[in-house]
Amino acid sequence: MPNLVEGLNIGAGLASDQAAEDTENDIETMYITYAFDGLGVSVGAQSTDINVQAATSDIERMAYGISYAVNENLSLGYGVSTTEYEALANDEESKGIGASYTSGGMKLGVIHNKKDNLNGGTNDMEMTELQLTFAF
Repeated sequence: MPNLVEGLNIGAGLASDQAAEDTENDIETMYITYAFDGLGVSVGAQSTDINVQAATSDIERMAYGISYAVNENLSLGYGVSTTEYEALANDEESKGIGASYTSGGMKLGVIHNKKDNLNGGTNDMEMTELQLTFAF
């Protein structure tokens, strides 16, 4: 089926996760992305809700991202998300940036991600990764 608006994608999903033998959590997710024709820019957002059977234990996550294809070889991206844990005092806040350069069958990339209040706690996490891949 063709897109009603060129470059626009919208989707949703429902699932159920059996967390324990007698516990089933309901999951709902929705997303929207849009690619600006001719500009090399794409934006997106996603919302996910996990309705946990245990009282006051629901989890809600909202994420946003943008990417820019500088040219056919170089791409840049940035994303942020917030995860709210109903049973915890802190929200997990994440952000990340990445870049990749592709030439033939080789890709060179770098990403840097940072999380504050990991899993709703008080710990933070930060990582940087350099990637080099070859396709044969």
